[in-house]
Amino acid sequence: MNWIALDWGILGPAFIAGLLVLATHVPLGMQVLDRGIVFIDLAIAQIAGLGVIAADSLGLPEGGWAVQVSAVVAALLGAWLLTWTEKKAPKQQEALIGVMFILAACAGILLLSGYPHGGEHLKDLLVGQILWVHASQLMWLAGVTALLLLGLWQGWVKRLGRFGFYAVFALAV
Repeated sequence: MNWIALDWGILGPAFIAGLLVLATHVPLGMQVLDRGIVFIDLAIAQIAGLGVIAADSLGLPEGGWAVQVSAVVAALLGAWLLTWTEKKAPKQQEALIGVMFILAACAGILLLSGYPHGGEHLKDLLVGQILWVHASQLMWLAGVTALLLLGLWQGWVKRLGRFGFYAVFALAV
């Protein structure tokens, strides 16, 4: 492998972004395995993606703060719904997480079906763009990661109960 040919201007920020995501996903992943709800990350990410698609459908500028807020709000609504379903049907929680994933995916496809470039937009959401992350995005990600890790370390998540776990997971995703 030719190490000189690597473009650290692109790979460096992507590597840092990966480490920041890893910092929250390892402790949260341990809780996921303890709870036996292994597909929660996929469902929450799909719901956040639905929030992005909905923002785009409303004509909000692509990549702006309003789109990020809509993704976070959608993910938090998904977290609230998962909290409610865990109270009502704890034995079926994993199946309900799968249903939420499928419903969010179908809703996203339906919203994109009327757009000429809907397939490209869906591909961008599914694939992600970690190689094109900017330093300003890393600063925000580092701040959110620090807050989430502080909340986990200080036990704030446990004090908030089920919703605390799902909300922190929604923000991490």
